[in-house]
Amino acid sequence: MTADELRSQNRRLDEELLEAASSVDPAHLHFAPDGEWSLAQVLAHLGEFPRFFAGELARWRNDPGAVIGRTHEHPARLAAVADPSGQRDDLAAAARQSMAVLAEALESLTDADIEAPTENVKYGPEPLSAFLDRYVVGHKAGHLDQIRALQKTAAQ
Repeated sequence: MTADELRSQNRRLDEELLEAASSVDPAHLHFAPDGEWSLAQVLAHLGEFPRFFAGELARWRNDPGAVIGRTHEHPARLAAVADPSGQRDDLAAAARQSMAVLAEALESLTDADIEAPTENVKYGPEPLSAFLDRYVVGHKAGHLDQIRALQKTAAQ
């Protein structure tokens, strides 16, 4: 993956996620099947994680030896989804703002950066491309699928 391909995939996923978020029926916002996040929780997470990973990229840029990433038990992640408040449009606006912060951080990446070594808190040594695939592209694609599945289930 090149830096331009990454930015392109990120833009496409952001557009699809924001479209999906704006199409969430407000009546279903807090619908959550057993053990699953609600649509509100997913949207709240979209307002949190892109900004967090933009910060991790900045930390790595400033200190290439910094340990980056996080586990599922990260306090900011847990707080964002614990009890999301706000209406659909507020949650979608927060997601849009957070995605813009990450998109801006991705603008500075070069092709050489993509394969640069990193140290992941959970996975150890890996190229930045693995971090970006897991926490940006793959992460967003997974949540897009999650939103679509929740919308389908809620509509039944």
